[in-house]
Amino acid sequence: MTAGTTGSDTGLGVGLALAAIVVVGAALMYVGPSQINRAAGFGTAMIAAILAVSAFHVLE
Repeated sequence: MTAGTTGSDTGLGVGLALAAIVVVGAALMYVGPSQINRAAGFGTAMIAAILAVSAFHVLE
């Protein structure tokens, strides 16, 4: 019997969850009723995208 280690898919799950937030932010940027809402959508999409890429690298 050999001992082994198992991997975790936490980085993938967190990255995909943040990618869903990116899509929501991008949609808000496209259909926002005012400039401030569109700016908030852009900011949300950018921050979530940075965190999603970081999650793939950090939680690997």
